[in-house]
Amino acid sequence: MYSESFTRYSRQIRRLAEGMVSTDVDEAAGRLMGDEQWDLIGLVLLTASEVSARRLVDRLLAAEIIEPLIPAACLRREIRRSSMSGPAALGGGAIFRDFESDEEGPGVPDHIREEAEAITAQANQSRRIAAQKEAERDRDAIRSRIVEQLAERLSSSEDALKALVVISRTSIFEETRRTAAMKLATNKPAMGRLTREGRYEELLMIADSSDSRGVQGRIAQAIAEAMPEADAPVYREALELIGEHHPDDETRMAARRALNAG
Repeated sequence: MYSESFTRYSRQIRRLAEGMVSTDVDEAAGRLMGDEQWDLIGLVLLTASEVSARRLVDRLLAAEIIEPLIPAACLRREIRRSSMSGPAALGGGAIFRDFESDEEGPGVPDHIREEAEAITAQANQSRRIAAQKEAERDRDAIRSRIVEQLAERLSSSEDALKALVVISRTSIFEETRRTAAMKLATNKPAMGRLTREGRYEELLMIADSSDSRGVQGRIAQAIAEAMPEADAPVYREALELIGEHHPDDETRMAARRALNAG
């Protein structure tokens, strides 16, 4: 199903990916928006330049089109240019070239070469670990913007609420999941709506996915004020959350007693 749309909008896709000229970006975004290519826009947002992505996000929000924002909030990774040209290579330094260039000389002793190889391997491993930590800390500006803008619309938009619930459960980035979950947990109207509608399973999944004691405590408090029925499938899991994370000692103890009694 992609072949037709990708072929038809190939120029717009490339322009949004590059995002070099503002007029080109605006023209490409306008074409996709005008033709209501929401699924395609959702895909383009994953890899569009920050300039293009920001323009698309703002246009979608202005038009109250929320669904295409979800893939980017869940999957978009900021593309960064590495300052490293690649892993260090043994023999790349001048000292080894000097030794090896003397064909009549003894060359580099084996024990020195082995030590240098070990140092090189450790340096490359350190770079890999640093790159992994950087990816974990990745705070893409577009993901952050989407979450912040959706949070501002929680009280007035059911679509914004649905989107934040999905993002807080699904985003592959821990920081984004936690931020979206905290926006929900600290919004009393949103929490009230979720509990009134009996969406306990979603609340429990948000609490678990957030890996945040603050979020878990707030959700435990909200559920405790509107518990599911005792025969509900999520009843015991709700008690476990309250018994572990509710901010009130007596409420925690009461939940634990109920669990033991069951």
